[in-house]
Amino acid sequence: MRNKILILISLFLLLIFIITVWPDDKYRIIFCDVGQGDGVLISHKNTQMLVDTGAENKKMLSCLENFVPFWDRKIEAVVVTHWDEDHAGGIRDILKSYKIDSVYSSSKPKGKFEQINYSTNLAQNDLIKFGLISFEILSPEENEENGGLDNNDMSVVGLLSYKDKKFLLTGDAPSSVEDKIAWRILQNRMNRKIDVLKVSHHGSDTATSEDLLKVIQPQIAVISVGKNNKFGHPKDQVLKNLEKYGVTIKRTDIQGNIVFDLN
Repeated sequence: MRNKILILISLFLLLIFIITVWPDDKYRIIFCDVGQGDGVLISHKNTQMLVDTGAENKKMLSCLENFVPFWDRKIEAVVVTHWDEDHAGGIRDILKSYKIDSVYSSSKPKGKFEQINYSTNLAQNDLIKFGLISFEILSPEENEENGGLDNNDMSVVGLLSYKDKKFLLTGDAPSSVEDKIAWRILQNRMNRKIDVLKVSHHGSDTATSEDLLKVIQPQIAVISVGKNNKFGHPKDQVLKNLEKYGVTIKRTDIQGNIVFDLN
């Protein structure tokens, strides 16, 4: 009798464990707290895609451990907006624990990243499908080597869409690139409004112009930024611009991981 009770208790605990850790059917967009850097996780059940990985500080690994089932050791796709350390450095940590199927960017990895198993260059109008989510590339216009352009000018900027929800992910793109996207691309769409704007360059005053905010009218702005960072990000002018247009501001340095559940 005692053995039967122990077996029943064990089965009950196993059932609770499975219910607790088994992934639900929701799509999630997680702006990971990676310190001074960018790292976005798009997750659905056992399938994951990253847009940037933060720096080589293991913070992205911590985010993956929190939101990816422990038995899932594969990341299906990683989009690197550009190869600055604070956007791409974490890929080295990730490769020690996970297999990455595909790596995309606007230019091939260089320097410390040259050994990354690189897949495909991205440019305007390219499309990455992730289940019911699409990631449409809005910039750069061409995927050739940058030809003297600054890394930030070559940042991959993409529109992440799920049903009627839209997230604009901007990397470190400067306002000149953002404004071009807003007026030449987004203005041609029936519905230009963006639900969530990932504020470019961690809230630097080189981006997030009023022209951009007028066109895309975001409801929420996410600023991925390190606590007490040496750059003074986010800049006061950026915060004022967002407040002027009634945008709700969320910050990883204050709130940690910022999670959007999509139904």
